[in-house]
Amino acid sequence: MPENSVVVNLNQFERTRRAQVSAETLSILHGCRDLLIEGATRVLTRQSEAMENTLLAMADRSPLLETRNSYYSAQGILNTRTNELLSACKDAYCQTFNDFSHNREKPAGGELFELSLLDDQDFEITLVIDKATSRLRYNCAEELVALDARIAHLLGRSDLSENDSPLGPRVLCEALLDGISRMQIEQNVRIVLLNQFDLVLTTELAHIYQSINRFLIDRGILTDLKVGAKSRAQGTTPNSGGTAGPAPAMQGQTGGDMFKLFEQLAHSGSATGGTGGAPAGLAGFSLLDSLGQLQSGAMMLPGGGRFELPLLEAATIQNVLRSLQQSPVMQSASPLDAVLVDAVAMLFDVVFEDAAIPDHLKTQIARLQIPVLKAAMLDRNFFSQSNHPVRRMLDAIATLAVHLPDNEAGNARLEAISQVVSRVLDSFEKDITVFDSAAVELEAMGSQLEETLEEIVDASLQQDIAQIRQSERAELAPVIVHDFINRALKEQPVVDALREFLRRDWAQLLTLDYVNEGEQGAHFNSHVETMRELVWSVQPKADMDARLMLVRILPGLLKRLREGVAEIDLPQKLSDRFFATLVILHANAVRPNAQPVPLPDITPEEIEELTPAPAAAEAAMSAPEPEAPGVDDEFALRARALSKGDWVEFHYDDGTFRWARLGWASTIKNTYLFSDQDGMNSFSISQLRLADKLRRGEAVLVERKSITESAFGKLMNLFRQKLGHA
Repeated sequence: MPENSVVVNLNQFERTRRAQVSAETLSILHGCRDLLIEGATRVLTRQSEAMENTLLAMADRSPLLETRNSYYSAQGILNTRTNELLSACKDAYCQTFNDFSHNREKPAGGELFELSLLDDQDFEITLVIDKATSRLRYNCAEELVALDARIAHLLGRSDLSENDSPLGPRVLCEALLDGISRMQIEQNVRIVLLNQFDLVLTTELAHIYQSINRFLIDRGILTDLKVGAKSRAQGTTPNSGGTAGPAPAMQGQTGGDMFKLFEQLAHSGSATGGTGGAPAGLAGFSLLDSLGQLQSGAMMLPGGGRFELPLLEAATIQNVLRSLQQSPVMQSASPLDAVLVDAVAMLFDVVFEDAAIPDHLKTQIARLQIPVLKAAMLDRNFFSQSNHPVRRMLDAIATLAVHLPDNEAGNARLEAISQVVSRVLDSFEKDITVFDSAAVELEAMGSQLEETLEEIVDASLQQDIAQIRQSERAELAPVIVHDFINRALKEQPVVDALREFLRRDWAQLLTLDYVNEGEQGAHFNSHVETMRELVWSVQPKADMDARLMLVRILPGLLKRLREGVAEIDLPQKLSDRFFATLVILHANAVRPNAQPVPLPDITPEEIEELTPAPAAAEAAMSAPEPEAPGVDDEFALRARALSKGDWVEFHYDDGTFRWARLGWASTIKNTYLFSDQDGMNSFSISQLRLADKLRRGEAVLVERKSITESAFGKLMNLFRQKLGHA
């Protein structure tokens, strides 16, 4: 080393470079801090339920048990500890911010001044922080340019690097991860939670930064700087070269954000295909004109060349838009058009990867790739309106998946769908209403099939429902009958012989009635009323009105009692003894002041002889084996949330699966009755067992939601990641 060389301690230089901030500056900084962290935690609190639903959906679709468990663990934390978690994140950010404002450095090793090897876990965390920071920064680029300039001016610095601002996305992401880590959560779950926080904040953080910029402007910080404080307008988007017709205003946050991403990608030069203008060889061509020719077959190129896409009628599922991106057709596309082609291609990638859509339906959706791309370029509301005709048609096709069994009826329905798709291919040029009429037809087909299936299921399941209800009533009968008898005897003393008759013999009749008809059955209620009259009839009758009432009801009462004991085949000796005893009880009831007639004695041998053998009804009264208690987790909640008409995909050990529709749910024993796609071949399963199958991955709920809405949600993430690497 030369003698005049100087060794500089960079850590010491960094410490001396910062000036101590004034109390006024510190107050402004704290105001900015509070706006950021309070706004972020408020957004995360408001979206906690949406994050839970997202995590459950991701878990349902994850093929790996370890990944599913991570999603479920993260969902459980959000469900039970959201306030604690966000409080920890808020504390972590405030501590980081205060360290900055008081010139306290990060611990050694936290900066690049000191280098060391990273283990796999640290490297994974670094990647997650980098990706999250990139997504947030690109979505808030305009606001951050202004904010960084204002913070640098406030601190008396010439500039402020993007990762050095205490209000920047990196500091926020690191603080969120630090707060999550304070909860003693496994690393894989921390990463899942941070990703969810990042996705939620991506659409909201720009508005928070706008409020911070306005806060600084109100305090005289760079008031002449014109960017960063205005609300983002959902205005019209300029039409790109090669795209016919005006571009309507974006409607809806998702669509506006998505198209903004498209424009950023186009400006960044990361679009796939497209040169920004047609070369000499394709002069006069436009991308839309080219797509119109490709929709009909082949496209003739200048000089006699010919280009065509793979056959759309083929039985294979192929994303032909990927072939289009590599074709000479894209030479006539602008950068923005190239991004649109990439977006629609990615949309079909997501749809084709959806396991809930059977392959024979995906082939029909695949035929629509060129018309959908044309429609998206003609009407950019496709990206913002969930009820756009094109999206409605795609969603309607996907919804029909549950109505296509592998039989003749399913094939006929598939042919009807194919005919609708063919009409779109033949007639669509530039009028989007073609898709609207197709969507209406397919939606009507789905509604009609659902109504027809409902009628078939209701008719075919009646016998099964009756059997299940009878079986459940047989289990409940001992408790119900015992309760009715106890209420009849309450506060009305009767002799042991009568009490024994009711609990041993008449209970058999009530049990049979309850099992056959239920508590509202006519026979059950008639025999309950007979029992009540019997108990009243043997009570002492002190006045003449009561005695006359007994005389009036006694013939009918005895008639019903004899019919009842005959119905349960009570042995003759036991019947005779009961009615003989009843004569004495009634005689004693009408002369309460005289000496009552004693009841005949009965020996133990006679009791054994007269006691009937257990009948079928008595067997039904035996207490059932208690069912093992289930685990009260998210799977149990999902099983309990099922309602009539919901679909479940059951998987079997041989690798096969089948879809089943919930046709009826018992409110007594929580028994579910399912049928197949035709409404036939029913089977029952308990709620606890279904929850266990969901837990083991042997059953998956079939979500009846928009495939395009789900796909666009994934596209937003994919394009933000693409911007992060641009």
